[in-house]
Amino acid sequence: MIDVLMNIKFTFFVVFFTVFFVLEFFFSQRHTNKKLFRLFFHGLMAIFNTILMRIPGFFLVLPVLLISNESDFGLLKMLDVNYLFQTIIGFLALDLSFYWLHRLNHTNDFLWRFHRVHHLDTQMDVTTSLRFHIVELLISSVLKTFLILSLGLPISVFIFYEIVLSLSAQFHHSDLKLSNQSDKILSCFIVTPKYHTDHHTVSMYSRNANYASIFTIWDKIFRSRKQANVIDRDYLGVNDRTKEFGFLVNLKEPFINK
Repeated sequence: MIDVLMNIKFTFFVVFFTVFFVLEFFFSQRHTNKKLFRLFFHGLMAIFNTILMRIPGFFLVLPVLLISNESDFGLLKMLDVNYLFQTIIGFLALDLSFYWLHRLNHTNDFLWRFHRVHHLDTQMDVTTSLRFHIVELLISSVLKTFLILSLGLPISVFIFYEIVLSLSAQFHHSDLKLSNQSDKILSCFIVTPKYHTDHHTVSMYSRNANYASIFTIWDKIFRSRKQANVIDRDYLGVNDRTKEFGFLVNLKEPFINK
């Protein structure tokens, strides 16, 4: 069952990444430069991360998923609710947890060292959704393991969230141009490209805000929604704009004394 679900997840990832990448050529808002080079560089990071993440995936996340699926431990098992409610509660709990992890990635100096690699990108398109430091992904795996056990998540609910989270990241990092009206309506519920562009500004006013991954309601509840102005949206990344590319440069970046 897990193999089937993981294959479905990978298929969704590849298909929608390709769709967004192609659409960016026709409906771009920022017209990013060096798109093929960006695809190569960020794709290299993704392949490196995927290979290394097989270790915690195989020895940590997968066993915990199997244990959770077979045991009676966890909040959802204690509530004894039907599968629909397990899906809704589990999905919202995961999204809320990743909102707080993302927020901590910006407010905690140690976590920011690794998350900063994602923000070194001075442009933003769908390939930015591949750009993460391996240590940040390892920390995320530990959180996933804790959530799976504490919630007693069914395997299918966890994989479903992973699929939606992946597609959301591709969408809101993409360079797709939406009409102002469409963006206004969608951003009431989910993170849009314009909404997430606010989070990637050099300006810390909007960068240290807008932490939602899927549902924007978390930014509203915890008062972390900050809109950037037009000028700030044109200036993305961090103050040091010399480390956007370079595989070893990005890998070593968190360990350099600042």
